[in-house]
Amino acid sequence: MLKSLTIKNYAIIDHLNFNPGEGLNVLTGETGAGKSILLGALGLVLGNRADLNVLRDPEKKCVVEADFDISKYDLKDFFLEQDLDFHPILTVRREILPVGKSRAFVNDSPVRLDLLNRLTTHLVDLHQQFASLDIYRRNYQLSLLDAMAENRSIRRRYSDFFQKWQESRSKLEELMEVEREAGMEQDFIRFQFEEINELNPQAGELEELESQLSMLENFENIKLGLSRIDSTIEGSPNSLEILISDLLRELQPLSHCSKEISDFTQRLQSVRIELSEISREANMLNDQLEYQPEELGMLKNRLDEMNRLLKKHRLDTSEQLIELSRDLEERLKKYSSVADEIEDLKSESDELFKTLRKEGKELSDSRAKAARKIEEEACRILKDLAMPNARLKIELSESDEPQPDGLDRVRLMFSANKGMGFRDLKEVASGGEISRLNLAIKSLIAGKIQLPTLIFDEIDSGVSGDVALRMGRIMKKTALSHQLIVITHSPQVAACAQTHFYIHKSNEEEKTSTRLRQLKEEDRMHYVAVMLSSDPPGAAAVENARELLQTK
Repeated sequence: MLKSLTIKNYAIIDHLNFNPGEGLNVLTGETGAGKSILLGALGLVLGNRADLNVLRDPEKKCVVEADFDISKYDLKDFFLEQDLDFHPILTVRREILPVGKSRAFVNDSPVRLDLLNRLTTHLVDLHQQFASLDIYRRNYQLSLLDAMAENRSIRRRYSDFFQKWQESRSKLEELMEVEREAGMEQDFIRFQFEEINELNPQAGELEELESQLSMLENFENIKLGLSRIDSTIEGSPNSLEILISDLLRELQPLSHCSKEISDFTQRLQSVRIELSEISREANMLNDQLEYQPEELGMLKNRLDEMNRLLKKHRLDTSEQLIELSRDLEERLKKYSSVADEIEDLKSESDELFKTLRKEGKELSDSRAKAARKIEEEACRILKDLAMPNARLKIELSESDEPQPDGLDRVRLMFSANKGMGFRDLKEVASGGEISRLNLAIKSLIAGKIQLPTLIFDEIDSGVSGDVALRMGRIMKKTALSHQLIVITHSPQVAACAQTHFYIHKSNEEEKTSTRLRQLKEEDRMHYVAVMLSSDPPGAAAVENARELLQTK
């Protein structure tokens, strides 16, 4: 619960301390005295955005600090998750600097506004003057149903699956977009790969093709050259083999004469053997060579195709062409893996959707039961608030697709008077009727939520007299389980307070300042009487105030 609120240099507030107690706290005062300004300052420590224009003295910083007693609320895990120190008394501070910057602190540790907002949503529910419009909003209506149904665990499970489903869908859409954008590129890469793969180049093939083609194009000259090798070495009367043999016959008998002659003899013998081997191999090759015109055409075609691909891809060798083929194949596999991943994600998303629908159906069933209970209990409270014929109907239907807060569409239907059919709430309810309905519903769910502090800003707007007194009593009953802070112009509601604060303006040194003081019991009669009549109040108003305070 809120233990204290200190405000410095904010709007028309120079320095103000607010120390509400347990139970029902009421703030009253003349219009423009600063009640809404106080709530605006409180909004800063709840994580609202700051405005530099709120600085009373533009040369000084604005400081708003609040202390909350959180000893009875299970918030230790939140502090642990956010790496913040936990203390039973939580101190939240906002500072607005003259340069326009805003800073937020939790137990003196600097924090971001979104974290501050998430923390304080566990602490304070702020119902402001025109927040009755909230009751027309779908998410607010669903939160009422969930509070009544105590759907926290179901809602958390649903939210977890919804987030997973959304993440799966988002990733699936991204991959499908990648696939769409890559479609033309993939077709081009596949064409290149298939073109090279159809050629099926081999390592060293370019050089081999060029060699084979050169031999076929020079076939006759090669045959002639091979034949001349044979005839020159062994196949004629004056062949080299005969000449060398003659030389050996002359030199061999003289080999013993000198080492040099012996060496010449051995070398000539080696030459004769080598020439004989050359002649034999030339004969074999000559016998093997056959001229095939069709092979010449095939070789030319293949070499032309390989050179075309080499030129197209700016490569030099068949090995490089093979490497390119492998790279293209790997890229195609990646595209294929994207397609496989898309199929896997589709299956995952479908399974998550089924689970989400199942969790959503459980949430919807729970809400339907809570709706019937709210309808019944709200009408009972409205009878106590002088609306004996009021009827509320909460219609639930299924959304077109899952939403972050469930599968439901919700519509509040209302009938204020006997004989009137149900119509949409915003079409039939007056301001006073909406105020009473809001209070009825909030008092119903107050016992279901763990918010330590509820703040009502003129929730009693549009009602007066006995109805206002009954509203005050309902608020007092609600305050048995929550700290309740109420800003009101109603003397009947003010009379029900356990702690009464009076807010007013003070003109000092040509400046207007907001002042706040807690009224003692003897002072309350005077200020309630002023609310009933005028200042100073008449005797009748004082007597009426006494009766209100005695019968509260």
